[in-house]
Amino acid sequence: MKKGILLFALLAVHCSAFVAADWRTELNNFFRDEKAVDYGGAIGYLEDKIASLGDEDKPMACGLLAYLHGRLGDRKDEYQRLGEYFEKYGAVGMGFTFLPLSVRNGVLRYLREWQLRYPWVLKIGFVTPGGVETSSLLPNPPETILLGVEMASDVYYKLMDGQDVLKGGRFHRGFNAVAIQAWRIFREPGAFPYILEFKAGDLIVRRELIIGVQMEFVGIMGKPSSGRKDEEFLLELYFGEDLLASSRKTLPSAREMGIEVPPPTGKYDPFGPGYQNEPRIPNSIPIMAIPAAIIEAIKALKKKDEVEPVPPPKLMTDILISFKRPNAGGNDIEVRTRVSLGLREMRFLSYSLMDRS
Repeated sequence: MKKGILLFALLAVHCSAFVAADWRTELNNFFRDEKAVDYGGAIGYLEDKIASLGDEDKPMACGLLAYLHGRLGDRKDEYQRLGEYFEKYGAVGMGFTFLPLSVRNGVLRYLREWQLRYPWVLKIGFVTPGGVETSSLLPNPPETILLGVEMASDVYYKLMDGQDVLKGGRFHRGFNAVAIQAWRIFREPGAFPYILEFKAGDLIVRRELIIGVQMEFVGIMGKPSSGRKDEEFLLELYFGEDLLASSRKTLPSAREMGIEVPPPTGKYDPFGPGYQNEPRIPNSIPIMAIPAAIIEAIKALKKKDEVEPVPPPKLMTDILISFKRPNAGGNDIEVRTRVSLGLREMRFLSYSLMDRS
């Protein structure tokens, strides 16, 4: 029985290896004639086969499809597969040793050239002061929020709000930041779409971003009278524009406190009791301790001249901001706002094929 199980396991491993190698063998049939390579046939075969391939083979097949579509001048499908190769698979498939030498060199050259200029976003998020969420209550809603983008290479970018271009220019390799006007974001809860485009040659990578805003209102809703009266609070919880919960509470007003202060003595002691006007500083240093003191002084001087590297800002996709806002009665209430950043869709387009009318 055990021998049968072992034999079955060996056959399964052998068959899986055969299947994995079989698609490579069949694909090579389209490259036998170097003078008349059947790019269309190879594309059709791979398009039908890629869904059934293993996780190790899919990145390689995707990169190969981008190269093959490029050879036929099909920019639409080329850029779609090229974007998947970088964004979905992380550009990990580079093992094309099974291909004929001429085709292999062409594929490797093609992918390496794109690795140098593809607009690869390493990190994206909101930049917060000091790298942490702000817990202080701001006197007014923020005028802007800062969007941080860490790029793998230099690239041209464009930030849009619908059809209107808000910002544009060049992002450099590493950390970049762009300010977004936030007057409408902090006006009411909702979902606000933005488009961040990158251009590398003829390739356009379009990221459709969503900035989601949730608000919670806390504060005095009625104007207190001159006499003693319990203060009334209204707590509302929103998700988007929908009111999820509402609660009205009362808080007893604090009584005035009387604190008895002793009468002045007529004497003024600026330092307080126990202050030592003449601090006890040793007026001599042992001779044996002088070399060590000199070394420590030299180290301190060196540290003053050194410039410590500044760590990159921390990027967050979810931040909490609290600010004051007057209500209908003219009283200030606290608005606790949670702002989140999400990716709705990515598209890979050809600049030469876009309708720019």
